[in-house]
Amino acid sequence: MGKVFFIADLHFGHRDVIAFDGRPFKDVDEMEAEMIRRWNARVSEGDHVFVIGDMFGGVNTAHAGEIVHALHGRIHLIRGNHDPKGELFESLFEEVVPSKQIQVRVRGEKQRVVMRHRLLPIFKGNDEGVVQLYGHTHNSAVSHWEDKYIYFMNWLGVPLQAFNVGACRMDYEPRTLEEILENAGVIMPRPKGNPVITLENAGVITHNGGGHE
Repeated sequence: MGKVFFIADLHFGHRDVIAFDGRPFKDVDEMEAEMIRRWNARVSEGDHVFVIGDMFGGVNTAHAGEIVHALHGRIHLIRGNHDPKGELFESLFEEVVPSKQIQVRVRGEKQRVVMRHRLLPIFKGNDEGVVQLYGHTHNSAVSHWEDKYIYFMNWLGVPLQAFNVGACRMDYEPRTLEEILENAGVIMPRPKGNPVITLENAGVITHNGGGHE
């Protein structure tokens, strides 16, 4: 089996998302071409990519098919609120599901991963070191409240290893779980191989407990 990558909220074909995210593209054509290039620079044909919702926005199935066929790898779609529906659209993918749980290896350790387009504040396995990957809120004000919520849950001793993998947060390219965890300031492994957020890298509260970013 090849590598396993993750990403959310690509929004191929969605003109309005360029302004919404402040994306560095002049138009949809440039955005699509560059996101395809960045994807294929990282992903090989034997790899698996889990797109955690909103791969598309406002496109028909024919255009979606053109995009999917231009991308390397075997694509699994966790359905988002903007993705088209229908059997023909779903036939483009390995699977189209509302949520998914898999197991991957990070530095030789087995790690369970649950994926859903929107953040689950509490989910089965969150107290067992399961990592949650989600999207939907891009880099909006709501997404920063989610970041703070996740931080405070861990600060209170309620383990919640949840990470927003929206494309605008990951330079518009799929990443492995290890890369996602390292970029979020996570130490791997901890006892039993489960990740733990390092508070000094959480980017929400300063070391002395005062002030916001």
